[in-house]
Amino acid sequence: MTPDETTSGPKSKTKRAATRICPMCGSEAWRIEYGMIMPSAREAMPENIEFAGCCIDMVVREYPATGKTGIGTPEWACQNPECRHRWW
Repeated sequence: MTPDETTSGPKSKTKRAATRICPMCGSEAWRIEYGMIMPSAREAMPENIEFAGCCIDMVVREYPATGKTGIGTPEWACQNPECRHRWW
C-alpha cells in the first residue's frame, strides 16, 4: 500500500481544538475542515471546527501588512456572523 492509499483518522484533538482571534473584528475563529467527513469522524473531532464540505476554493487576497497578493485555501473562519472573514 502506498502512502496515497492509506486512510487517515481524525487529526490530533489538541491541534484541532485550538482557536484563533479574527484579525478583522477580534472574534473567535475556528479551523476549517474540508472533505466529506463521516458522522462518526465528526463526533471524534472537537466542536469548534467549521465543516466546509468537499468544494475547496482557492482565494486570491491582498496581505494588509505587505500589500502583496497571495493565493491559497482558507484554513480559518471567523465565527462572527457579521464578519465571516476567512484566511490561511
